[in-house]
Amino acid sequence: MCGISGIFNFDGAPVNEAQLREMNRVIHHRGPDGDGIYIEGNAGIGSTRLAIIDLREIANMPIYDTENRYVIVYNGEIFNYVELRNELLQKGHKFNTGSDTEVVLNAYKQWGEDCLHRLNGMWAFAIWDKTKKTLFCSRDRYGIKPLYFYKDDNKLIFGSEIKQILSCGVDKTVNDETIYDYLVFHFIDHTENTFFKNITKVQAGHKFTIKNNEFKLSRWYNLPEVNYIRDEKNLYSDLYDLLYDSVRLRLRSDVEVGSCLSGGLDSSAIVCIMHEILHNEGKPEIQKTFTACYDDPLIDERPYVEEVIKQTNSTKYYLFPDVQGFRSDIDKMTYHQDEPYTGATVFAQWSVFKKIHEAGIKVVLDGQGSDEILLGYFSFFPFHLKRNLLNPFKFISEYVNGVNTSNLGYNKFTQNLIYFNTGSVRYRHVMKNSRAFVKNDFITAHNRRDLFNQMIAATGLEENRLSNLWNISLPSLLRYEDRNSMAFSVEARIPFLDHRLVEYIFRIPLNKLIHKGWTKFALRESLKGRIPEDIRMRKGKLAFSVPQKKWLREITGYLEETFTHDFRSGRFIDRDKVLGIIRSGYFNDKVLYRAFALEKWMKVFDLH
Repeated sequence: MCGISGIFNFDGAPVNEAQLREMNRVIHHRGPDGDGIYIEGNAGIGSTRLAIIDLREIANMPIYDTENRYVIVYNGEIFNYVELRNELLQKGHKFNTGSDTEVVLNAYKQWGEDCLHRLNGMWAFAIWDKTKKTLFCSRDRYGIKPLYFYKDDNKLIFGSEIKQILSCGVDKTVNDETIYDYLVFHFIDHTENTFFKNITKVQAGHKFTIKNNEFKLSRWYNLPEVNYIRDEKNLYSDLYDLLYDSVRLRLRSDVEVGSCLSGGLDSSAIVCIMHEILHNEGKPEIQKTFTACYDDPLIDERPYVEEVIKQTNSTKYYLFPDVQGFRSDIDKMTYHQDEPYTGATVFAQWSVFKKIHEAGIKVVLDGQGSDEILLGYFSFFPFHLKRNLLNPFKFISEYVNGVNTSNLGYNKFTQNLIYFNTGSVRYRHVMKNSRAFVKNDFITAHNRRDLFNQMIAATGLEENRLSNLWNISLPSLLRYEDRNSMAFSVEARIPFLDHRLVEYIFRIPLNKLIHKGWTKFALRESLKGRIPEDIRMRKGKLAFSVPQKKWLREITGYLEETFTHDFRSGRFIDRDKVLGIIRSGYFNDKVLYRAFALEKWMKVFDLH
């Protein structure tokens, strides 16, 4: 795991070495084990390295092919690198290192851009062809590893984090439309646009090239056309086998691998499978697990975590995020996130990775991505019910089962069926909430209803799953995870986003994903006898949670100070309204946090 940097001057001007090295310095946290640059006239690439595979200095980047034609900088892991390396050796390719980086480079030499379809992993990389003077950059299928760029007529600047690009003197103009989407619609990381007007995100499954001084950005991956499984006899066993193999591949490392353990279905499954793999391979290692805990039993996961610990004999690390730590780390967390985020739950994840770093672990597995592909969110359930509207008996049965499995109760369950509403009703709802703190003139200056309609237009279950995968949910969660883990030089691996597993899950009939009120039904069935039963059939999973409303009430003085001293977000936020909300003690904590996070972000990055 690493960070990458790059500059290409279209006007032919030589790359400024000091500028490229500064880009590396800014992301030292992503790769404290080594750094390097390569400059050839008007093109330059750089990297910082977190050593995971082949820990020797010879594996530091940039890495050159044996014929000295190609040079690569790379952020990520290719988990099938062993198999690819063997195939490439048979084709006559030579290697100087045992790194997966060199495998990517030789794969590009062998197959060109088509090599991307052979890679199983997470990545953002840049390859410079010295002979043809071309640049090739790519991001992985689902956007696990980040890549951003700034482009004008004279230059292209790209990197793993936005702050690198800003270090080159790029204008820090904020993107009013992105801020509008964030404050009004609660959309974040939903398009290629960032909170900085001049900086663009390379989206998941995209690549770009520079050939003959021409920049071209395009999509290289999308999910295959859905062909639902008809013979369901082996569905659950096949699902388990794919998840098992995904975890197995993600245990490849020359350093110790730990696990994030929340007590929910996904992380518990990974920890138990990891234990099974180690046992089957005759390895005595006892894995280390990391859990955020609270004294409040309503959000404390320890009773479930203890069941997993008992089954796997893992070494547990408990940490207790608190409001004091939140207040102390808020500026650092905001800096590392690069852009605003949606809630204090990000601090729980931040705290987990901080603890992992303190324990000396450089690699962890976690359950991110499962909810999006396996229909784990409650927001999917109304669309599931809609599919049964023409069958009253089925509808009532699924509704009653949904109440029982959600742990919400009839009244709250029914209130949460907002997705039965039309787009117009939902639009009026969000606009009403936003006017509680967003300036009216800012709202009226922008008409983003078309985007809102586009993002929530899906009326079917499958369409909503795709929207969550590519736009609504997963992109922001992956950004939070990457920045929080990399802030502490920790590599987070995500077994549920193995493309073989994702593509298989999309072939599972929808009635096997939500069934008898249970979300992730297929996964639950595949895990029978493999994880504690109380977790397999658990209701009301919390994920990373914090008592956000309670914390905000405990720091009202700090919130008031934030919005009064050196106030930066006055073009967007009505300070008097926000202060009134804070002082009342009665507030929508999600709405208030958005305003708070935006103001913090503008202060940390010195924006106006």
